Amino acid sequence: MIEIYMLVQLVAIADYGTMSKAAEQLHLSQPALSRTMAKLEDMMGVKLFTRGKNKVELNENGRLAVELARKVIDENEALVERVRAFDLSRRTISVCSCAPAPMWIIVPALSELFPEMKITGEMKYHEDFLDELTGGSCQLIIMPCEVEQEGILCRRFFEEQLYLSVPPAHPLAGYSEVHFDDLDGETMLLYSDLGYWHWVHRELTPNTKYILQSEYEAMNELIKASALPCFASDVTMNMRHGDVNRVNIPIADDAAKTTFFCCWRKENNRKFKALAKWLEERKTP
Repeated sequence: MIEIYMLVQLVAIADYGTMSKAAEQLHLSQPALSRTMAKLEDMMGVKLFTRGKNKVELNENGRLAVELARKVIDENEALVERVRAFDLSRRTISVCSCAPAPMWIIVPALSELFPEMKITGEMKYHEDFLDELTGGSCQLIIMPCEVEQEGILCRRFFEEQLYLSVPPAHPLAGYSEVHFDDLDGETMLLYSDLGYWHWVHRELTPNTKYILQSEYEAMNELIKASALPCFASDVTMNMRHGDVNRVNIPIADDAAKTTFFCCWRKENNRKFKALAKWLEERKTP
């Protein structure tokens, strides 16, 4: 049986031009490489090289063998990667969330529900976000709306409400509620990695100047030290402690409130049975 290492050595000869250079790159002696090629010719029953007094070159058989060998090597590597990926998927739960707050909640919960599994999380959102699930990139996705699609199960997760967070001296601090129109034209601090929520800021406050911060902890420090307004939510307000210099005012627009849903493929329903139970219990007062 022809072994992969033989094909790798054959391709190396084609890539490096001579047996001596190929042997050097493969960390082999030239006689050892020559013996492998002679064995390969014997197994194929054809000559792959034209051998002269001081030169050995691939003949037409050899060039065809190199072409086919490259395909076999690529397929072998793809096979290995696919099996490894499958094994990893059996021991991993990959999560894609459309916004940061659901990720902050779901990852620790999954770690408790599935202590034997590795939990990976990625925050992203785009027009074809559902393809992350149907295409297999993620086993679990968190959407800002309920999904009704064949082959997908969708369970309510939680609702997030946006607030405006301002210092007590800010002109809006005395309001019982605000609207996005009240914020348009302000200068505000903004966490940059917001996923789904970005469309809200982009579409509903187009004239607002945002000072972006990519690090969440650094953002918190800026909020404590700055007089600039920023957005908060019921989730982030529960996570922050000591925001004594801030007044949090609910934003009354419908767009300032969204309900998140956890979605997975029906074929994984048994796998996520514990998650479905956990989500159902979250709805119980």
